[in-house]
Amino acid sequence: MHHAVVDLLPGERVLWEGRPARHRLFRPADALLIPFSIMWCGFAVFWEASVLTAGGGTGPSLFLALWGIPFILIGLYMAGGRFVVRAITSRRTRYVITDRRVLVIGGLSNKGTTSAYLSSLPPPVITVGPDGSGSLTFGAFSGIWDAFNRKNRWRAWASEPTSTPVLWHIPEVRRVRDIIANSQAENRPSAD
Repeated sequence: MHHAVVDLLPGERVLWEGRPARHRLFRPADALLIPFSIMWCGFAVFWEASVLTAGGGTGPSLFLALWGIPFILIGLYMAGGRFVVRAITSRRTRYVITDRRVLVIGGLSNKGTTSAYLSSLPPPVITVGPDGSGSLTFGAFSGIWDAFNRKNRWRAWASEPTSTPVLWHIPEVRRVRDIIANSQAENRPSAD
């Protein structure tokens, strides 16, 4: 297997490397986020249209006209732009599991790297499709309401809904889970 250029720690070794097999754009939190995004965007457009047509011949207030533009841009991003960002980041993402860490490489700029030590993460959990591919995270997958909790704040509209690493739609997800679980067991401090 050809390994991507990864900044490994001294003595660290790569156990698995892969990319998403599919690029699913919709996630559970989107069930609530899409209606909210459409309402936000609709209100922002209504506001801007009202300001631009108001004034009774004196023209719209420049301040109010400019005030609405950022809200329209935010609404457009929330309603559709975030799915474009999610598609781009998904296609650029690759995952690396070492004997010590999980790394998510890629992102919008294709240069970002997020890593977490396996010893600090809860056990891996997976979802598995009929073809054996699936997604993997640690502890539990984010639910619909998790996107709105205080810890995650505005991550609901980000390309990743949580700061916990998630390996989306990888082939042979059970094998990857076992690699991680074995590595976590080997690196667990012994109780002396």
